[in-house]
Amino acid sequence: MRIRALRTFGRDNRANIAVIFALALVPILGFVGVAIDYTIANKQRTKLQQALDLALLAGAAAGKQSLDSGASQSTAISAANAAASNMFTGNTSGIISQLVTNFTVNGLTLSGTGNASTSVTTNFLGLMGHPNLQMSVASNTASSTQPYQSVYLLVDISSSMLLPSTQAGITQMVNGTGCALACHDQTNGTDSYSWALNRGIQLRYQVVNQGVQNLLTYLNSKTTFKNYVRVGLWSFDSSLTQMSALTSNFTSVSYNFPAPGLASNDSAAATPFDSLINNFVSIVGNGGDGSSLSSPQKLVIVATDGVNDPTRAWTSQTSLRSQVKVFDTSFCTTLKSKGVTVAILNTPYYPMTWDWGYNATLGQPGSLGGATRVDDIPIALSACAGNYFIRSSDPAVIQTAFTTLFAKAAPVRLTN
Repeated sequence: MRIRALRTFGRDNRANIAVIFALALVPILGFVGVAIDYTIANKQRTKLQQALDLALLAGAAAGKQSLDSGASQSTAISAANAAASNMFTGNTSGIISQLVTNFTVNGLTLSGTGNASTSVTTNFLGLMGHPNLQMSVASNTASSTQPYQSVYLLVDISSSMLLPSTQAGITQMVNGTGCALACHDQTNGTDSYSWALNRGIQLRYQVVNQGVQNLLTYLNSKTTFKNYVRVGLWSFDSSLTQMSALTSNFTSVSYNFPAPGLASNDSAAATPFDSLINNFVSIVGNGGDGSSLSSPQKLVIVATDGVNDPTRAWTSQTSLRSQVKVFDTSFCTTLKSKGVTVAILNTPYYPMTWDWGYNATLGQPGSLGGATRVDDIPIALSACAGNYFIRSSDPAVIQTAFTTLFAKAAPVRLTN
């Protein structure tokens, strides 16, 4: 009986699971402990990475702002490192860490690299002879600084730009004077130009001038632009005239707006754009990379109705009427080949089928796909300027167009 009991006890292994579990528990707890240590360490690493990323972004922003304000490269780099350090410290409270940043300026690009490291105290790994986990993170960033820019404004002041800016204004002038287009033929205050001014009729010439003024006001409101952007103003009617040389004194440009082109004779009434533009192209010259005042990026903004009118003698000589048509836009290709951006604001003619001069010239069939020569104008000018083309007869749009084209054709990043 006793022997049978002993044999039964020897074959009974139901309690072995407890022994096996006890033996396995030690490594299981070890693995869990190690996992906990690494989980804590990874959280710290993520926090460290985020802090470094934010630090470099803050440094890049501070360095760019310093450069845009006209500071030297060394001053901007010091500002970038200081801002990065402050941002990093503020985002790593409770973490003993080290930060190393390096900012450099190359042309228009301010670049930054950084490394950060920390030591995380372990619990379970410490029992295995590893009381700390060393970890490090790295990051980099870059920002584009404000380029040096030269903006060339070329404004059409031909007599046709004295057309009223709205259809209602045209109707009022026709009813009052019998004429609305290119009939400003006196300079003694008795012509239709004076008639329009005395009655508060807004002319396209005035709207364009206001658009230029709005751009100058916009540029004048930003310290960055005052340090990096220069604006020059040219006008054209029967001749090309420099109204203001390139300057960062934007207010002074507005003191030099051109007077309207009153058509006192056939020569003054003409707009020989095709023979004038080559001289302007030579004045603009080659565009630069924007990295210095001597190598500015260049932007040309042309505000015009787009009509070449080499001689007003077409009024009596029928053979000359074919020359009144859209500009020859090959100047665009020339400027672009020189690295210059071309933008165009087109203030279109209103169709005036009741006017004999319009019917004899611009109202004739087009040759570029337009139903008339007037319809050819936006076809040619939009092909010239591409995405930097605005065509509008709306005074509100015209008054904001210069600023819109500046921002679009020469985008900038402001920090103030």
